[in-house]
Amino acid sequence: MHTFDCLYIFFTLVNLEVVARLDARTKKQRPGMAFPPSGQAEGKGYQVVISDMSLGGASLEGDLPPGDRLILEFAHEGQRIRLWAEILRTGQGGTAVRFLHQSKEEVLHLWSVLREDLKGGVEDDCPYCGEALHQERECPHCGLSRDFDRDGYLLEHLRRTVGQRLRWRLERLNADRLLSLLTFVDGQLLGDLGRGEQDEEFVGTCDGMLEVFSLIRKVAPTDIPVLILGESGTGKELSAKAIHERSQRQSKPFVVINCAAIPETLLEAELFGYERGAFTGAYTARKGKVEQAHGGTLFLDEIGDLPIGLQAKLLRFLEDGTVERIGSRRPRRVDVRIIAATNCDLEDEVRKGRFRQDLFYRLNAFTIQLPPLRERGKDKVVLANYFLKRLCKENGTRRKRFSDEALLAIGSYRWPGNVREMINKIRKALVVSKEETITPEDLSLEAPTPKPSPQGIKALKEKVEREGLLRALETTGYNISRTARLLGVSRPTVYNLMKRYGIS
Repeated sequence: MHTFDCLYIFFTLVNLEVVARLDARTKKQRPGMAFPPSGQAEGKGYQVVISDMSLGGASLEGDLPPGDRLILEFAHEGQRIRLWAEILRTGQGGTAVRFLHQSKEEVLHLWSVLREDLKGGVEDDCPYCGEALHQERECPHCGLSRDFDRDGYLLEHLRRTVGQRLRWRLERLNADRLLSLLTFVDGQLLGDLGRGEQDEEFVGTCDGMLEVFSLIRKVAPTDIPVLILGESGTGKELSAKAIHERSQRQSKPFVVINCAAIPETLLEAELFGYERGAFTGAYTARKGKVEQAHGGTLFLDEIGDLPIGLQAKLLRFLEDGTVERIGSRRPRRVDVRIIAATNCDLEDEVRKGRFRQDLFYRLNAFTIQLPPLRERGKDKVVLANYFLKRLCKENGTRRKRFSDEALLAIGSYRWPGNVREMINKIRKALVVSKEETITPEDLSLEAPTPKPSPQGIKALKEKVEREGLLRALETTGYNISRTARLLGVSRPTVYNLMKRYGIS
């Protein structure tokens, strides 16, 4: 993804009326037409006057179609410019709208229109902050440049103001918009979200997963070996694929071999290949996985199950970069990046003599630890809703939702099988549930019960009360009204409890 693509998506996600100060506005008034989203084809338009237009929005005077969204149309140099817009507020000075840009091309087209208006205004007020200017090319009040005719101005301006846009936006950000931003960051990192069910395992917004994304960004451009640790079903192969796709080897092969799924007698041939006649049935020569990955990345899944004899041969390859096929004495030089993964404790395996210490040190140049689902907090509910929506669409069934009790059970369950277990339970629930709402029973989950503690009764009560409040808030996305209904208390009680336990 190019820099402007990233900045365009970011600009679209954080665009709000408060950041209009960072987008140059032109005072030129234009006649235009406002259409309802469904009425443009029939010509059901309303005449308006457009002013204070920027990349982010504009001010409209005149009657508008009903509803909170519209299509704005105006003429420029013989062309008709069409923009989707959302009404922000209406007052005596007119109606403020925010543009809902459909593509980066639309942003660039609108910028070309605005730039023509802005280039000539050397003695006008600053088009950003509105303060009076004389001949300055850079505003002394807001510090923003007015070199609109310079090539690359828009890209440079968006890059310079990303931090300010984000700071201002975070002050007003709700949970849905924050999730959109995080989804963009994750999607840009992974590059392949949405291509299939397996990619769904990598959706995440908890601290642990954000740390994983950060580590992937750091290690991907390098060529050092990576060791990925995590329980079964936590997304080890997806992590390896994300590293490969953000590396300089992304156009080369990404080859996977599961060291635990292939019998020991066949594993050497799979890894290193063989020559014709090397053994009974070897009628033709064949490249091994190492050679197949030449120029790219070799992912060794379940490396802890690699037989001790093959560990020595793999170590030799890592040290000199050459392989010998079975039945051949001619070394072949191969350029491969190694990423290994396991769900076992390799250091313990080294102590027990089942894994070579020198190979462990070779593979453990950079380690990424994937958190299990039970440690991913709010991600459990986010993932469950994500999977439910996706599986309903895949199965062609009507949209269903989880009951509040089901969401509470999902958040409390430890998920020993991680994401794979969650997907299977939701699949089963879609089959057994005959109602629109999925219950804990449909998921084969039980409501959590607090474990007894040796603490005093008051301390135990406070602990259970705080944990119950946190779970309810996470289940409802910190919606106070829904939390109150779920707990059977009033909204002021929820606020008082949050204040008492320092929950914000």
